[in-house]
Amino acid sequence: MIFDVWTILNPILRTFIYFSVLTTIGTILFSLHFSNFFDNIVKVYCQNLIKKFSIFGLFIGLLVFLSVAGNLGGDFQSVIDISLIMLSFETLSGKSAILLTTGFILIIFSILNDKFFPVLFKTLGILSILFSFVIIGHSTLKGISTQTLLILHIICISFWLGSFLPLRYMCINKNFRNLIVISEKFGFYAIFYVAILVIVGLVFSYILVGNIDGLFSTIYGNILLLKFILVSILLSIGALNKLRLVPYLKIDYQVGKYKLKKSIEIEGIISLIILILTSILTTSLPTPMGI
Repeated sequence: MIFDVWTILNPILRTFIYFSVLTTIGTILFSLHFSNFFDNIVKVYCQNLIKKFSIFGLFIGLLVFLSVAGNLGGDFQSVIDISLIMLSFETLSGKSAILLTTGFILIIFSILNDKFFPVLFKTLGILSILFSFVIIGHSTLKGISTQTLLILHIICISFWLGSFLPLRYMCINKNFRNLIVISEKFGFYAIFYVAILVIVGLVFSYILVGNIDGLFSTIYGNILLLKFILVSILLSIGALNKLRLVPYLKIDYQVGKYKLKKSIEIEGIISLIILILTSILTTSLPTPMGI
């Protein structure tokens, strides 16, 4: 029964980590690319989005650190066992959680103290978060090569998925007038980000699975295959947005905004399912290579 509890809690916590990290870093990247086209309302919205999800990520990071002690002890009560908590500081999982929380603290500090080197603290925060991912799990398989692949993967998927909430907000903000130019420029940048994302994802998946047979003959491969299908659907919706819905904004702005908002919401739901599947793959199942 105890084991079943952690089998459920670990992927849930991991899903929350992915959600907070991708939204925080993604909104920062989105603002970096398009802040010149923001009005004050959108600028404040993005700042609040970064702050809220950084605080949420900080909270989840602390829970993840305590979960390390829980997994070490093998029962739920171990999360408050001082000796196991101290031991958690020495594990890679514990150090990863510390780096994660440190990254969010730095980003929160950059938001609250925007006159004291905010860009520097945001950058350090992002680097700390990225480093928290590359010292544990599958990224350590081939050393710096797989670690580099994972960093690229996180950055690219953050830009893509992290754009959903800001773009959706622009669609429902009646007074915002730069949606067309931002959507067009986002589509241009997304071509490069998504291309890198797909290439990196395929290479990394091949390293983990080893061969095509592994996709069909193992539970890990089956879930990974389902993830590929969902990503393909997401790519198709993104292409529809770029080729049909964004140009339609110039024909009928109000109807175009409504259709784009609905499309973004569908993308968000699919993305959440993908994050859940990714969490299961990274916490609960061995790869076909036995990793």
